Amino acid sequence: MVSRREAGTMGESDYKYGRNGKGAFTWLVLTTVLVGALVFLMNRDADGGGSAGQALVIYCAAGVKKAVEEAAGKFEQETGAKVSLEYSSSGVLANKLKLDKEGGLPRADVYVAADYVYAERARADGLIAESLKVATWKVVLAVKPSGGVVLASCADVLAQKISFVICDPLAGVGKKTKKMLERSGLWAAVDAAKVASFPTVTEAALAVKENAGTQAAFIWDSVARQFGLRVVELPELAASKADISVAATATTERPTLALKFARYLAAPTRGGEVFAKHHYVPLPGDEWAEVPQLRVDCGGVNREALAKTIREFQQREGCEIDVVYAGCGTLVGKMQTGEQGLPDIFMTCDASYLDMAQEKMGNPFGPDLKVSSTRIVMLVAKGNPLGIRSLADLAKRGLRVGTTDPKASTLGALSHELCRETAQFDAIQQNIVMMADTAHTLVQTMEAGRKLDVALVYEANIRHMKDRFATVPLQPKRALAVQNVAASKTTPYPRLAKRLMEHLTSQTSRRRFEQLGFNWEANGR
Repeated sequence: MVSRREAGTMGESDYKYGRNGKGAFTWLVLTTVLVGALVFLMNRDADGGGSAGQALVIYCAAGVKKAVEEAAGKFEQETGAKVSLEYSSSGVLANKLKLDKEGGLPRADVYVAADYVYAERARADGLIAESLKVATWKVVLAVKPSGGVVLASCADVLAQKISFVICDPLAGVGKKTKKMLERSGLWAAVDAAKVASFPTVTEAALAVKENAGTQAAFIWDSVARQFGLRVVELPELAASKADISVAATATTERPTLALKFARYLAAPTRGGEVFAKHHYVPLPGDEWAEVPQLRVDCGGVNREALAKTIREFQQREGCEIDVVYAGCGTLVGKMQTGEQGLPDIFMTCDASYLDMAQEKMGNPFGPDLKVSSTRIVMLVAKGNPLGIRSLADLAKRGLRVGTTDPKASTLGALSHELCRETAQFDAIQQNIVMMADTAHTLVQTMEAGRKLDVALVYEANIRHMKDRFATVPLQPKRALAVQNVAASKTTPYPRLAKRLMEHLTSQTSRRRFEQLGFNWEANGR
């Protein structure tokens, strides 16, 4: 059963400190240990989204009460978490979130809105973080099941002088009704003809069901069916579909637990089944797992820039992420052979490798997002004593050149292609004395000295070395490697994968990439 917040009481102890020296000391030690344990458990719950402790507070739109209440009960049974639900209209709850935040006493962990427009506005106001669409419904005219009225349009409702009620614009259905009828030019007449306006959709439905003088109401179709009312679909309301959403609030101290509930509500075999039972249309969501697992195949050049962002995402979402770092040639080769199957997400060293995977494997990945870019440079000794100015200079007799392996590495493949374009590749190839597995190995070799005169690496690889070495940037357009990211079309967790991609293209991620010498390409840049 979904629990509610209740204030507890503590009885007074008969024990008086100071009566017994040893006893007092023993009690003091025990008290200290108990308090410490309680603080630990409370912090664990707050930080890690544990199941024990204070209830997860959910601000829930009244129209989805039945479905969310049932799903919350099942969530409690499966996870051991405690849930407390508070109901009102979507607009009132959004205002409550704002007042809570401004007052410095945020209470809610989750916000369930009747229409996604409320979630979008709440996010713009900094009130919520991640949001997931879970189901849809639409506005209809609900009439008494025994009523014999025949209504083909909103004009008929007015012409037949039907006694009807509406909902306030702060309610999702009220706002949507007004928007639809304004489009058809009928809102003013409908607003004037109403017999009453209610703050929530359930109150409007109840008025039709129980009040003999109320014939109809403009409400959500799901609620109409829950109350046993007859649904009349009017042409003026045909485009009134709205998406119900669940979001973690921006101020929750337990984002992991809040997101777990959001994933539960959106999962087809959990919340989806409950929504369908209560006459909503569930939207496709991720498979349910208490701890979902993602595999990310990632080009090695991104490792340092991505590692912290992925760790933070993993902790917040309560998921496990297995990141496989390697050269993109190696990664695509393993995808093709089927040794490990497709990753949930592929983050490239260069976009050409995503194109290669799409072409060779029948487009297994969805739309990509650009993340960053970095230019190939020639790393040489400080002062460039050998006078290397272009790729053609790599053909100088006796020069010791290092590249990465073109079969396994994006960097190696691009470097060798650029060398071929000089028409002196045979001479350059004779000077290549090392083809390393990674750029990191090349950099270490240059730092050690004596083995290489020049190494072809990414600018992002040598950010920390610019005071000890010189670089010669390569100018051709293809010397710029663009890193992009895409999710597999067959991942069981497409929404989770999308959220990870959003984190990888966030402003926090941008700072980390730019600190390492990458250029930022995400969000149209």
